[in-house]
Amino acid sequence: MKNGFKGVFDISSVSKVLALCILSLGSYLIYKLYLLSSQINKNTELKISKVFIFTTIFLYTISFFTLIHALANWQEPGILNITLGFHVISSIFDITWIIMVRNRINLIAGSNKGDKLWLNPFITSLLHVVYMQHKINQGLAKTAI
Repeated sequence: MKNGFKGVFDISSVSKVLALCILSLGSYLIYKLYLLSSQINKNTELKISKVFIFTTIFLYTISFFTLIHALANWQEPGILNITLGFHVISSIFDITWIIMVRNRINLIAGSNKGDKLWLNPFITSLLHVVYMQHKINQGLAKTAI
């Protein structure tokens, strides 16, 4: 199995990624996806569209701020419907982006289902960039040996 992580990704603390995701109320997830996408786009031919990336970031930002607005104005009955609409659209783009990054990391790692570096779709759907960083760290540690 060819592991192409070296020169594409960097080792980062999984604990730090988890803490930042929690403390930032999920905003670090978007930032980390952007970093991983930038590293993929810069160092491989497996490009993720910049238009898609910026559209997803824009939708996430709108969704995040409409949620804050809805929580601050929870007594207004119509506000929840607007917030839900933005959140659903943003979530579809976020999930698509996570899948795109996951698939590219699997291709870069040269991993298939069952391999040590293979990103399991179920675990990825739960832990997102925390799990991705864990597998990247495993792959980079493997190449350092």
